[in-house]
Amino acid sequence: MVSWEQSFNRLNEEYEVAKKKKQALDNLLNTGRISPTTYEMFNKEIDETIAEIERQQKALLDRMKTKMADLEQHINMLEMLYAKFEIQHVTGEIEEEIYQRETSLLSTGLETARQELEAVKDAVNQLSAGIEVPSSEVNVEQEIDTPPPEDAEISAPETQTFETETQVVEINTAEPSEIPQDQNQEVLPNTEEEPHSIEVAAEGEQQEA
Repeated sequence: MVSWEQSFNRLNEEYEVAKKKKQALDNLLNTGRISPTTYEMFNKEIDETIAEIERQQKALLDRMKTKMADLEQHINMLEMLYAKFEIQHVTGEIEEEIYQRETSLLSTGLETARQELEAVKDAVNQLSAGIEVPSSEVNVEQEIDTPPPEDAEISAPETQTFETETQVVEINTAEPSEIPQDQNQEVLPNTEEEPHSIEVAAEGEQQEA
């Protein structure tokens, strides 16, 4: 068995065992057979074990992606060599014995590399699907989607707009009250001049008499 397969199988087994332990512990708490204090003590240990397994799985996933790229490059090289021997065989550049020996080795190597590549791809897919998103990333997404900050941002511009509108209304309502005052000031001198002109005319009539 290839070394990456041993690590892959071991981590999968350890991960399943840890999940079963956590499920059993949750059942004990939910049925009231253990106290929250006892639950937290065991749960912390299990969570640490699961976190370590997931860390090793991520490291293995990175190595397997590199292995997959190496296998693809190796298969491409073997295919080029196989094609070269086929062309040389058709043109008579190499002997039949050499052709049979080399192409047989290349065929075996290609088949082995292709099978391992498929196995690596399957393992990579399983690891990618099994690795959970860290809790810190989930909290960041929840903080971004939380509605209170959005409400605060909306209420601020509405308050500013309301204040500016009330200021405009106060300026407009003040203008009509000033206009009658100016008109009254202009009319007052005219009302004072009329009694003065009557007195002057009366004095003139007395002198003539």
